[in-house]
Amino acid sequence: DSVFFAPPSMLSVHAALLLAAACGPDAPPVWPRRFTLVQRRVPDASASVSLATTVTFYDADRGANLIQITPDANASDVVWDLELDSRLSYYFTPSTGQCKEIAMPVGVLRPTWLSNATFLGRKRVNGRDCLAYTKADFIDYYADATTCEPVSWYFHTMRARFDSVFWAPGLAVPNASWLAPPRYCREEASPEPVAAASKKKLKLE
Repeated sequence: DSVFFAPPSMLSVHAALLLAAACGPDAPPVWPRRFTLVQRRVPDASASVSLATTVTFYDADRGANLIQITPDANASDVVWDLELDSRLSYYFTPSTGQCKEIAMPVGVLRPTWLSNATFLGRKRVNGRDCLAYTKADFIDYYADATTCEPVSWYFHTMRARFDSVFWAPGLAVPNASWLAPPRYCREEASPEPVAAASKKKLKLE
């Protein structure tokens, strides 16, 4: 299913301002409990991943985080990465019906997951004044200095940055059924444990 993003209204802009938590050197951003975020994935030359567009539907109240990854090379080969509070993650491709279930020790990110991040100072990122943070030699995170919304982040192990192009705090997933694994995932074998080296994108609490 395709997703249509309407231009933000004055009401949604006002909601964004209300939901944007104050942030600063000693107060990393706190995520809203629900949001939709579109980003461009831009890998380093040495990365194993490719250029792609990602759409994240985060919903802490439903205990789910869905990331749809559309590679530039093949827009029909969309990978869905569904993370659940059950500490299971499902990586599946609806066009082929392939699915992998993985046991993850972390589960879905808490809105305060950046609380113990290290402040790196102010930086100019994508033409915007940003506050920069890093966490556990895992991620560099850049938040707008005024609104605290995510401007970009960089995964160290993946060697790729994610630049935000659309941010809508409070905007829910278009179809709630997307936050449950499809039947062909549930019919697969027992989940395999995640290897330590594969935690490139694990959201640390």
